[in-house]
Amino acid sequence: MAVSMREVDSAFQGAGQKAGLEIWRIENFQPVPVPKTLHGKFFTGDAYVILKTTAQRSGALQHDIHYWLGKDVSQDEAGTAAIKTVELDAALGGHAVQYREVQGHETNKFLSYFRPCIVPQPGGVASGFKHIEGNDLHKIRLFICKGKHIVHVNEVPFARSSLNHDDIFILDTKSKIFQFNGSNSSIQERARALEVVQYVKDAYHDGKCDIAIVEDGKLMADVDAGEFWGFWGICSSSKEK
Repeated sequence: MAVSMREVDSAFQGAGQKAGLEIWRIENFQPVPVPKTLHGKFFTGDAYVILKTTAQRSGALQHDIHYWLGKDVSQDEAGTAAIKTVELDAALGGHAVQYREVQGHETNKFLSYFRPCIVPQPGGVASGFKHIEGNDLHKIRLFICKGKHIVHVNEVPFARSSLNHDDIFILDTKSKIFQFNGSNSSIQERARALEVVQYVKDAYHDGKCDIAIVEDGKLMADVDAGEFWGFWGICSSSKEK
C-alpha cells in the first residue's frame, strides 16, 4: 500500500529519530501517544502501534514497527492500527520491518521490549477505561507463565483444571499474589515468574499486597498453601495427570 507523506498522521511527526521505544494507542481511529510511564500497560479492548528504534554500529537507525491487538478489540480499531502502521513506515522512509502482534501470541522480539512481561488488563478506550488503578482490580485472575528468558504470561480460566505440574501459575487476588510452582518447572522459570509477580504487585497493587510461594504437592499444613487452595474450596494439591 503506497502512502504519500501528505497522508502521514501528524502524531508520527518526529518519530523514530533516536533510539528507544514509542507507543501510540488507537483512540477514535487516531494514534495517541502513550506516556513512557505507561509503557507496557495494555488493555484487552485496545489496539496499539509500537515503534522500536535501534542505533546500529554504523550510526544508522533501524526501525521495527509492531501493531498489537487486544483480544477484545473491534475490527475497526484493528484495521486502523494496521493502516497507521503503514503510515508510520512511510514516514520513516518505507524500510521498517512490520509485525502483527495478537494478545496471547506475541513474538519474543515484541515481548523483549517489556521486562519482565506484559499483563493486559480488561477494558479499553471504547468502554471508557483510560487507566486502571491498582486498588480497582478486585477480580481474581489466574495466569500461566511460560519461558526461561522471555516470559509469556496469559490469563487462563480460574479453575482447578487449569493447573498442571509442568508450568507456573500466578493467582492474583485483592490482598495477596500467589505463585504456584509446578513440580516439573525449572529454577529459571520460577525465577522469571517471581519477577512477574513483583511486576504485578508494583504495577497493579501499588506495591501494597503480600506475596506467597506455593509449591506443588505442599501439604495443607502450610498456611499459604491452605489459603491458596481455599480459593477453590478444595483441600488437595494440583490435579493429577
